[in-house]
Amino acid sequence: MMTEEDIKSTAYTLRFKHGKQTILLFVEPLTPFPAILKELLTTLRERYPDGLPSSISDEPLPIPKSGSDVVLGVPKDNYDLEKGWDELAISAAGLKESPKSLGLKDSAMIAFAFTDSEHWTKTGEFHVEFSNVDELYPDEE
Repeated sequence: MMTEEDIKSTAYTLRFKHGKQTILLFVEPLTPFPAILKELLTTLRERYPDGLPSSISDEPLPIPKSGSDVVLGVPKDNYDLEKGWDELAISAAGLKESPKSLGLKDSAMIAFAFTDSEHWTKTGEFHVEFSNVDELYPDEE
């Protein structure tokens, strides 16, 4: 786990999203994704020891032991998130890929899914929810 002293001014803040949860990680732009995924899974296990809560499942999703069981995606359109997510090309061949090599910027939003989750195996789509401002603040009459 990173301490405040470990964070350099060059670090990116990456926003990892699943369902309603957002996990912020500070990473250097050239950090390989296997190290980032390891940090993500460690953080998820610390925060959600019983599994990741999800609105699409009654039971919490078990957190995988390996980063190879995690898929990542980026928005198809940063200005219209309803258009969905494109899977990041990170595989066994992409072990040296980093946020910078994939063109990600500081504060990038990255969806994640577990390859063994029922939702992913059925749909192959990322499950990300956002607050609806209209529902939170209805017009007063």
